[in-house]
Amino acid sequence: MRILQNIGMLTAFIAMTILSVPSALANESTTPLEQKLINKFTEANYSNKGADTCLMCHKKSPSVMAIFNTPHGDTNKGPMSGLQCEACHGPQGKHKGKNEPMLSFGDDISIEGRNSVCESCHTQEHTPFHDQACSDCHNIHQAELAAEQPQAQCASCHMQQASAEFKRSTHLDNLTCSDCHNPHEEAPLSVNDTCYSCHAEKRGPTLWEHSPVTEDCTTCHNPHGSVNDNLLNSRAPQLCQSCHNQAGHSGDIHNSLDGFTQGQSCMNCHSKIHGSNHPSGHLFEK
Repeated sequence: MRILQNIGMLTAFIAMTILSVPSALANESTTPLEQKLINKFTEANYSNKGADTCLMCHKKSPSVMAIFNTPHGDTNKGPMSGLQCEACHGPQGKHKGKNEPMLSFGDDISIEGRNSVCESCHTQEHTPFHDQACSDCHNIHQAELAAEQPQAQCASCHMQQASAEFKRSTHLDNLTCSDCHNPHEEAPLSVNDTCYSCHAEKRGPTLWEHSPVTEDCTTCHNPHGSVNDNLLNSRAPQLCQSCHNQAGHSGDIHNSLDGFTQGQSCMNCHSKIHGSNHPSGHLFEK
């Protein structure tokens, strides 16, 4: 299978790659392998046949050939329409087998080095993390560039939140991690603004505001999951009295026989706990 190259795009890719990748790879902790790759990008010794040369050895690999079913493998646009395999893996140079390294996306290359390749095309869409490589979450050669089950992908690092806790969450029915968290966002929304995107009725402003509500929803709620009603961090009255520890109140936690601790406990009386507009609602009562 011979894939024709677009000469104009080829030239653009070469210029872009030489300028961006070596500078991103080079730093005080550059390894000997990375230095070899920097030299290869600088020399820009690209092959004449592009992917045809690579596929002479790699066409039997299903994981390699899978790229032709992805946006990255589109021969009309993207890397495959220009430098093809070498757009991401670097100039072939004298590479045959293991005679000369190609840029891979494994742990043998720094995160900055791996990300610099992705950033040469995706600078506008994504803000990369400096402590994580794009390839840690995205399967570059797979039909689904992101994991088919984003929840499982997040859980590979965030096991406590995305797996253990989320199984106890009412959010599990209709939300995934990316509905609240944008992994490419440089300045994410505040916790409260994220919650308000679904729970707008809690936004306010109200005449009488409850401080924990306006400061941080997670003061009382665990959005990743809880065994308590409404994803509360703990049950009332324990939750309320972690701040409002007033001895002698009829709903005192230590008075287990008091009727006011039954049902919704504190919310039996203080039902407008997220804020009240009633003229006498400073106690968030009904």
